[in-house]
Parts: sequence; C-alpha cells; structure tokens
Amino acid sequence: MNLVILPVLLPLVTAVTLLFWGRPSPARRVLAATSAAAQLTVALALLARTLEAGWLVLPVGAWSARLGIVLVADPLAAVMVGLSSFTALAAVLYGFAEFRTALEHPLRLTLVQFLVAGINLAFLTGDLFNLFVAFEVMLIASYALLTLEADDWDVKQAFPYLAVNLTGSTLFLCAAGFAYRLFGTLNFADLAARAAAQPEDPRVIALALWLLVVFGLKAGLFPLYYWLPNSYPILPAPLAALFSGMLTKVGVYVLLRTFGTVLPHGLTGVHTLLAWLAGATMILGVLGALSRNFIRGILSYHILSQIGFMVLAIGLFTELAFAASIFYIIHHIIVKSSLFLIGGTAALLSRTDNLDRMGNLWRHAPGLGVLFLLQALSLAGLPPLSGFWGKYAILVVGLEQGEYVLVALAIVASILTLVSMLKIWNAAFWADAPEPAATQQDPRGRWMNRVTTGMVLVSLAVGLGAEGVFRVAQQAAARARDQAGYLRAVHAVVTKDAPDRP
Repeated sequence: MNLVILPVLLPLVTAVTLLFWGRPSPARRVLAATSAAAQLTVALALLARTLEAGWLVLPVGAWSARLGIVLVADPLAAVMVGLSSFTALAAVLYGFAEFRTALEHPLRLTLVQFLVAGINLAFLTGDLFNLFVAFEVMLIASYALLTLEADDWDVKQAFPYLAVNLTGSTLFLCAAGFAYRLFGTLNFADLAARAAAQPEDPRVIALALWLLVVFGLKAGLFPLYYWLPNSYPILPAPLAALFSGMLTKVGVYVLLRTFGTVLPHGLTGVHTLLAWLAGATMILGVLGALSRNFIRGILSYHILSQIGFMVLAIGLFTELAFAASIFYIIHHIIVKSSLFLIGGTAALLSRTDNLDRMGNLWRHAPGLGVLFLLQALSLAGLPPLSGFWGKYAILVVGLEQGEYVLVALAIVASILTLVSMLKIWNAAFWADAPEPAATQQDPRGRWMNRVTTGMVLVSLAVGLGAEGVFRVAQQAAARARDQAGYLRAVHAVVTKDAPDRP
C-alpha cells in the first residue's frame, strides 16, 4: 500500500533536495529528470495495481476515517497521476533545451516538483479537507511559477489568476465547513454514505451547487473562466504546457470524483445545470480563440472550450458518459501540452508567436509542421486521431439522451476549433513571412522537437489504440461511480485497528 504515497512523496523529496542544492548545474538537472522518470514509473505501476485490485487505501497515522487522512487510489486517480507525471517529465526535458544550465532560474525545477506533489495529492486524497490542502500546495507553487520569470507587464496578467483562485479557496474552505456541519465528517466514503441517506435534503443540493461553483472555477467552467486566458500566455512554453495540461484537469477530476463517488446520483437538476454550463463554455471558449491573433492566446482559449466537452460528459451522467469524459481527459492533456510545446518552438524559430509576424515555418521546419498538424487535427476531432473517439462517445451519449441542442453546440465548437487551428497553420507555417529573416534556424529547436515528438507519438497511440484506452476509461468510470465498493474498500482498511482518538 505504500505505493499510494510515492506519487506525493517523490516530488516532495525532490523539491526539497533541489531547493537546498541551490545553484543550477548539470548534475542538478540529472536529478530532476531522474526523479520525473521515476515518478512516471511509479504511476504506471500504480495504474497496473488498481486495474487489478480496484482500490488501494492507505490510512495515514492509523486514525479513523472520520478524523484521519486517507489516501485512496483507484483506476481514475491512477490514470490522472500517470498523466501528470508524463506531462511533468516532458516539461522538464523541454525546459532543459530551452536554456543553457547557467541561464536556468534556480527555483523553476523546485517549484515544478512542489506543483506536481500538490496535483498528485489532489488525485489521491480521500477526504475533503486534505483536498483543500492539496489545492493550496498546487496553487502556491503555481502563483510562484506564474510570476517567477515574468516581466513587469506580464506580472499584471497574473493578478486575475491570483484573485480568483484566492476567492475560490475561501469558498472551498467554507464549503468544507458546511459539509462537516451537515454530515460530521469530511471523509469521502463517509460523506457518500451519509449523503445517500438524505438525497432529497435541500442542504445536500445546496452543498452540491456550492462545490460545483468551487470546482467549476478550478476547471475554468463558464462563467468562472476569466482568470485563465490572460494568465497562461505569460508562462514560458514548458510551464504553459504543464499548466494547460494539468491544472484545469484537477478541477474536472474533482467534479468526476464529487458527483460520481461522493454525492448522491439522483441530483438530476444539478447534473443538467452542469451540462448546460459546459455547452456555454464550449462555444464561448472557441469564440475567444477565434478572436486572438497569437498562438499562446488561441491555445489558452481552447483549453476552456475543450473543458466544456469533458464537463458535458459529466453532466450527461451515465457510466458511458463518465468513460467518455475520462478518455477525453487523457487525449486532451497530451494534445494540449504538446501544442504549447510546439507553439514554444515556433516562437523560438520566428522570434515571436504573433501570427501577423510569422511565416515560412513549413519551409524551415517541416517536422514541426507535421507535429502541429497532427495535434491540431486531433484537437478538432478528426478520425482516427484521439480527439475523434472522445468526442464521438460524448455525442453518442448526448443523442441517446435526446440532448440535441448540446450535441449541436459540441459539433459547432469542433468546427470552429478546426477553423482556429487552421488559422495558426496558414499564418505561421504556410504563408510567407512578412520579413525575409523572420524565421531562423536554432539548434535548440531540434532538441525541443524530440520531446514534442515523444508526446505526439503517445497521442497517436491513444488514437490508434482507442479500444484498449477506452476499456481502461470504462473501468475507471465504473470504479469512480461505485459508491458502495468505495465505502467497503476504505472502511475495510481504515476502521481496522483505528479507534477514534480525542
């Protein structure tokens, strides 16, 4: 069971070691890369164990479920830990190519490890207060990373991110207090058991709406997404890839966990509200992308639009819809992270990511063009790429439930996504550069492309092996919605030899 704590412990130990190491050096980079690779190995081992056993439970300190901290890994949590470890490894390796060792900020690698520790703790925690702690570890690291290498102008764009997330943290803490007052516990298993006994209590519905606001804000759901589109573009490419891939997905994951594992399944009105908010997010996000004229801005708005697809599937609230959401999360984390890395390489070669000043990249870097085109078409949902299968499953569930308006919104959003990605393709890769020397060769681009190629290959494997990936997603969805099984698994471990303590 100690395997459950390693995804949190390894990045924490690495972060502290890197912090005291101090000055950047090749050996320090080797340590960071080795740790990131070890974290990915642990995550894959955890996924294999949970697919076999269902749930792995680790009580911390032998306290009872009502009072203590419990870490719980199921296939959904293990999939998310694996994705965070993979994305962090890619971001770290890409960052090595971005700067020479002497020019690297000494705190970047340390803060990335603290960020990963917070993200993984959010995936593995089994109680609401510890989830709040995980969010705070993650957010404090993200605040520091957002401003670490920013200039005076960019720092101003971080203010909305800071203000909105601080407000969200306050609301989260209040929601946790309300849940404890209502149920006398913050443990997910106990919350599920006690909420199931009073599914029609207005206070349970109020708690569900309260948590929807808190986690919808974290996910970037309409109308709570103002903080994201202007803050992510100020990040360096590897950090933008990690943020875009993982931070909003923590919010989506917690929505899956909250509505699938913790709250009663009969909250139909809340589920319907969630689905319609997702529809609005899809359309407004892609319209925002069309309005931007630089790569990072377009990709940042696309995060919002794609979040809409994931949350729409949660709102449809069948087991197949949950599986479709999980599959779409897997696809999107890999594709979106790699697109930010590709955008970073394009900006390096063009000395800008403003589309009005870019061009000729296809002539100077055809390999980069192929990588971009594959991921752009996957994001838009063209077969047989990974984005198609996730959208197809979501649309099938929507049609089965007669949600024709939401299905139409999803199709329109997909078409506009393709239009906005072709906008990047035409301006940056295909059109002539406005200045003959606008595109230049840079040896760092080759190393960056190697990292991005690895991510694209994984994305292609997800699309071409969609049947196997979807089976994993179905098993993850089934476990996430099995409240009785979750309760038995947690209490079988936690209550044994764990009396309540004063």
